[in-house]
Parts: sequence; structure tokens; C-alpha cells
Amino acid sequence: MTAVAPIVVMEKIRRVYKMGPTQVEALKGIDLEIGEGEYVAIMGPSGSGKSTLLHLVGCLDRPTSGRYFLAGQEVSTLTDDELAHIRNQKLGFVFQSFHLLPRMSALRNVEQPLIYARVPAGERRRRAAEALERVHLGHRLHHKPNELSGGERQRVAIARALVNGPALLLADEPTGNLDTATGEEILALFDELHRKGTTILLITHDPEVARRAQRVLRIRDGAFVQEEER
Repeated sequence: MTAVAPIVVMEKIRRVYKMGPTQVEALKGIDLEIGEGEYVAIMGPSGSGKSTLLHLVGCLDRPTSGRYFLAGQEVSTLTDDELAHIRNQKLGFVFQSFHLLPRMSALRNVEQPLIYARVPAGERRRRAAEALERVHLGHRLHHKPNELSGGERQRVAIARALVNGPALLLADEPTGNLDTATGEEILALFDELHRKGTTILLITHDPEVARRAQRVLRIRDGAFVQEEER
């Protein structure tokens, strides 16, 4: 158990997929706790269950059984609309492939979660600009994704994930599409965000990436098999 207030508490989480007449148990009774301000990496090979777990933590899917509390609220039984609200208000996502809107500037891309949250236009622009400053892209506000390098695109994606002040930042293989030097820059940015208090859960298959976290959980065949603390 962690010593600080938990952001994530999962109790005996199972996720079973039906594939025709057979059932595949992707997660087998997972218990997970992530404290406020922690930096946790979940590491495992393809098919280990780490992406399924990320989808559940990120309220993109529901468990077959078990309970999940996010920032003190039980979310495992919420409706689709309630889960969408939770994702917008409490979670930030960073994906391997950026998922930026190609015809919009960096500023407009970062504003998107605030539009869904119905934040007034002036406040949106101010907060989006501040988020881009936070990831050291204040000089690229009006550039479109095709005018940015891969590392800059990922920084825009990180700014977008942070703009609503989420309780938890979720990163799925965030350096997977980047060269080694650029990937190192992005990991250094995660280190900086963590030092400033951001709670981070990172999914990776790369031990060099996982090593940056405070705590590494190894998952195999839908169950945690090892935990390392730094």
C-alpha cells in the first residue's frame, strides 16, 4: 500500500472477453494502488494484459468484475456518459501515435478537451497557451502538426493531456514512434512533470523507459508477477 492519498485503487479486477464460444481472461484479479504524485510504470510483453489494464484505468472499458476507485470515486459501474465526463475531468492521455488533428494549430489541438468541458473561448486559449509553455512549446502555438517534429508533436499531445489539470496522466508507449534522442527528451519531460507533482502511469515494453519510474510493475498473462521500487 502506498503512503499517500491514492488516486487509483483497483480491487480484484478481472476482464474477460468473449471470442465466439470461448472466453479469454485478459486480467486475472488485479489489485493496484497508485498514490498521489507517484510515477508508476507497467511493463510486459505483447498480450500480457497491460493495454487492457490501461483501458480500464483510463475508463475506456469496464471490468468484468472487481471494483475501481479513481480519486475516491467508484467508477467501475458508471454509465458511458459518466465515464466520458470522468475522462475529460480527471484523466489525461498520451498515446504512441499523438492523435493530433492535422488541420488545427498546436494551440487549437490543446484546446479540445476544454471545448468538451464548455470552457469559455478566452479562458480556453489562455489555459492552452499555458499548457504549451509548460512543455516548452510556447514559441510554436500556431504551428500545425505537419510543421512540427515528432518530439514536438508528442509535446503538444502531452500539453493537451495536462490542460484540464487531470488527477492522473496515462501514457501508452509515449516514445514508441520517436528516435532514441527525441524519446529521451520526452522522458526527461515526464521526469520534470513528476517532480512538479503530476501523477503518472506509463505503459511500456521497454526496460529503459520503465527505469525512469519510481515503481515498476511487471505483468504477464493478466497478472502482476513482480514489483520493483526505486
